[in-house]
Amino acid sequence: MAQINHMGKPPFFDGTSYDYWKRKMSTHLKSMNRKVWEVVEKDFAVIDPTNPTPREEEKLQFNDIALSTLYDAFDIKVFEQIKDLEFAHDVWTRLEESYEGTKVVKSAKLFILKEKLTSFKMQENESIPEMFHRLQVIINDLKRLGEKVEDNDFSHQFLRCLPPRFDTLVTILVRDGLETMTPNQVLGDVVTQDTYRVERDGVVQEEEKKKKSVAFKAGTSSSKSKGKAKKEEPSDDEESNACDDEDEDEEMALFVRRFDKFMKKKGYGARKRRDQSKNK
Repeated sequence: MAQINHMGKPPFFDGTSYDYWKRKMSTHLKSMNRKVWEVVEKDFAVIDPTNPTPREEEKLQFNDIALSTLYDAFDIKVFEQIKDLEFAHDVWTRLEESYEGTKVVKSAKLFILKEKLTSFKMQENESIPEMFHRLQVIINDLKRLGEKVEDNDFSHQFLRCLPPRFDTLVTILVRDGLETMTPNQVLGDVVTQDTYRVERDGVVQEEEKKKKSVAFKAGTSSSKSKGKAKKEEPSDDEESNACDDEDEDEEMALFVRRFDKFMKKKGYGARKRRDQSKNK
């Protein structure tokens, strides 16, 4: 009999997250021995249970190991669902029917997933990695139900949903061919391009802010110098007012001279001198 590797406690299953548990459990059984997983994955029959052949005896032994490992993974509720079965393959099949559904249910799920894949598009306020992860979940669910989805188809669907700003990159990737790239490599190129664009736009915006700041300071300095020049040089109104004042002063002086001549002609100056002599 082939050697059995002891891998510790199997992954626990309480009836929830079956897909997650199924994947971990199948890996656990394979790591113990590939023949252990073989009796779980494929059914076998023993012609005479009372006198099995050496080949049948070996399979029965592997079946007991697989069955014991599955029992150790179940809680009491799950164990109650399969405790009447004697073969690991039957246990595995019943769990699939209970938590994944029958063939009719699987067919319905497959139809729904295909519709989701066909109508898939990037949501508002969704990042590129988030959109990729959401698409990857649909692809993995399709594969789990037996649908064959090539990496090339996955990458094409992902690129088709990208915003218009990636049109140039999409053209380059499609032209060079996606057959040699995994979907994760395509995602890496897209994220790198997006990161470069964000950093470049940030630098450009920073330079524009600096230019606007320098232009604003220059405009402010120019306005201040013009203001000072206006204060030093009188305006047209101020010059007009000064001229008006000078004209009024000249008119007043002319009036005073004429008034003095008039008073002298009337003898006011002579009377004033006579009055002064009398007082003396």
